[in-house]
Amino acid sequence: MRLKQPFILFLTGMLSATGADQAAAQSLYKYKNHEGTTVISSNMPSEFVRLGYSILDRNGRVVETIPPVMTSDQKSQLADLQSLRAEQERQTELDQELLFLYGTPDEIDGAKNRKLSEFDQKIREMQNLEVIMAKNIDDKRLQIKKAGEKAPEYLYEELDNLKDQKQTYKDRAASYNREKSLLEKQYTASAERLKKLLKQKNLKDIEVVSREQLIGQWRIREDIAMDWNLDASGSFDSFFQQLGTHASEKSFGTWQLSNNRIILLINRKQQKDAIGDEESRRVSQEKQIQVLKATDSELQLLMDGKAINLFRS
Repeated sequence: MRLKQPFILFLTGMLSATGADQAAAQSLYKYKNHEGTTVISSNMPSEFVRLGYSILDRNGRVVETIPPVMTSDQKSQLADLQSLRAEQERQTELDQELLFLYGTPDEIDGAKNRKLSEFDQKIREMQNLEVIMAKNIDDKRLQIKKAGEKAPEYLYEELDNLKDQKQTYKDRAASYNREKSLLEKQYTASAERLKKLLKQKNLKDIEVVSREQLIGQWRIREDIAMDWNLDASGSFDSFFQQLGTHASEKSFGTWQLSNNRIILLINRKQQKDAIGDEESRRVSQEKQIQVLKATDSELQLLMDGKAINLFRS
């Protein structure tokens, strides 16, 4: 029997739909319920979607991870983090330009003195012109006084023009003084910044740090959250999280101090992904961190090429 074309198309559509349903049924969903228990199911309840979940293939491999829906506080925190990162990127550009233009803070001081001298000259010129205008004003007033009631109107107009010119020179001198003051502050700040950059770059003049100064708990809360616990017995544990995310990492091991360098010997890591699943594994990793300065309350480090300040908690 010969099938008609519309019926063939109907059968093809039915088979395609059945195949799609079977493919969808092969996907599994991994999520956590309200009790915190991990659930793997062929159905994804809508009430848990906002908490984040993973999509698994039929072999149990993760093919996609859907992060949790951020709260308004988390969105605000993320916006603050992005703004902070933009500021840090801008500061990095300024630092690179500063290192390119100047080799030492003395060079900045020399450039500052030259610029300040230029402003001093401009200010003196305006002040001299102001004195000249004051003399011309006195002469014009005397001329008007001698003319008495017969003094023509244009003399008064000339007097007003002289007063306006005198005020203009006075205003320019004041403006140059403000620019000079601002420029001096900018150059001074640049010189101080260059000192810090050169210290980080060359690691010169670093005070010797003792082991006792490092023992204790330290933390930072900026674009990252990081906690350190350096124990007197030589063991350590740390916590790290990029703010605005749910993923975090804990490290465990031993530590020692050598030539102002903290040497971390990490033997175990505990990692948490975006949906809260944790994984603990054995590792063998060494990490060296330069100590720039240590006080009773603050620890300045050079970590992965970036200066970081930790504070005693």
